[in-house]
Amino acid sequence: MIDRSTNRRLQIATRIHYALLRETGIGIDVGRFLKQPLYARDVLLVCEACDGHDLRRLATAFRGASLPEATSGSESGDGSGFGASQGWSSSRVPLAPESVPVD
Repeated sequence: MIDRSTNRRLQIATRIHYALLRETGIGIDVGRFLKQPLYARDVLLVCEACDGHDLRRLATAFRGASLPEATSGSESGDGSGFGASQGWSSSRVPLAPESVPVD
């Protein structure tokens, strides 16, 4: 069974695929996007570079869905129940240690 955050990430990744397909004529490999942090970072950078589209909002939503969930909704300080409402620095996706090249 798929957990809630994985399902949400899959939904957002699919929306990013179709939005990029509409905007640029080129979609993404959704499976690779979900499994490979460097590929995800590159896709999210492209999303942020697209003006006049909801790709920036989708990139932010994907980053938010990729964060570990808070221990409880009441501790987050967000009364809406939809999680943290803080802003995100541009194009920062955590990378797995094995994906970072060594000099």
